[in-house]
Amino acid sequence: MVPIGVHGCSRTLSREQKKFNQLIAQIGTTRVELEVWREFIPQMRQVYLTKVEPALAIFREKRLAMVALLDTAMLGKGLNKTERRKVAAILRGTLRELLTTAQTPELVQLYNKYNGVSFEKEQQDSTDLLKTMASDTFGVNLSDDELTGTPDEIAAHIATKVRAAEDARQARRADKAAKRAQKSKDNPKNIKKAAAKAALETQRTQATQNATKSVREVYRKLASDLHPDREPDPAERERKTALMQKVNQAYNKGDLLELLELQLQIEQINSSALAGMEHERIVHYNTVLTDQLARLRDEMEELLAPFMENLGVYSVSELSPQQVRASHDNEITELQSKLGALDKDLQDFTDMVKLKQNLRYYCLDDSGADLMDELDALLMAGLVPVPRRSRRR
Repeated sequence: MVPIGVHGCSRTLSREQKKFNQLIAQIGTTRVELEVWREFIPQMRQVYLTKVEPALAIFREKRLAMVALLDTAMLGKGLNKTERRKVAAILRGTLRELLTTAQTPELVQLYNKYNGVSFEKEQQDSTDLLKTMASDTFGVNLSDDELTGTPDEIAAHIATKVRAAEDARQARRADKAAKRAQKSKDNPKNIKKAAAKAALETQRTQATQNATKSVREVYRKLASDLHPDREPDPAERERKTALMQKVNQAYNKGDLLELLELQLQIEQINSSALAGMEHERIVHYNTVLTDQLARLRDEMEELLAPFMENLGVYSVSELSPQQVRASHDNEITELQSKLGALDKDLQDFTDMVKLKQNLRYYCLDDSGADLMDELDALLMAGLVPVPRRSRRR
């Protein structure tokens, strides 16, 4: 791409020219960042497919082997009452996690064997609890269909309902405001304000139309010079065809910057022409470029949303490919460490003496904290707002 901008120092450039240069620079930076991410994300997907997913599959198989091993140990008489309670707790926790990814009849039957409440009843209790939480904490009602799935999926349903309720409240407020305005429309002050507001809206509409017209004018100038049907030379016709494709793509995307860059590239305009642009034209260009920058940033946020959620980052500027790569590397390292520890336990726990030694260091948790896991997941997912507490007087 050809460098673009209005040349001059801060004292010689007008405010709109400075804004033009700033927008050009910001769009250029965002373009580069987007391109970096577009090249980087497929690499990370490949890493996940080739390293993380196979390791997770092996980890699941080894956990299933551990469940079978501990279940066999429970059938014998080598464990005392306390040890049996500990092994049962370990089995419940492991089976509960395994059931979140695949609810096979064998795992459900085994879970029911070591749990005081059947898996089906526990799921129903969990659904009822989530329904109550959604109603009491967030003020929304969920259907049974909306309460199925992972905590993150349920959180998304709650968030959608919360936003819909807020939109409805805003609509009611707007309706009340419109009725109040209608009642006082005969007030001279209000008539004057309404006229000013209408004039401002007309001005904004006109600015948008002028901005669109400016982009269309740039496109027409490029199309006039680059139309391949008017070129007799075959090589030049091929070059113009390729350039015209770029022009059409840029125009369809509303990419003013690329259209201007193409004008510079074919020497249709130069730096002096940009510096000599009339004030009204550069204002129109700034309107288009502002919208273009906003669309690029929206595209960036949508592209990076999964990584931001996974890393607990709330701004695109706080995220970098290095962070994502480091997170993947840490996940792989942690998974390999867990696999190594699990291999050792599988080997050790075949010996009842070693199993009993390990159980000494396991502490039972009878607090019933599992009942709150779903709500914790909803709040930690960041998909629904944390309820505000009333201020103490």
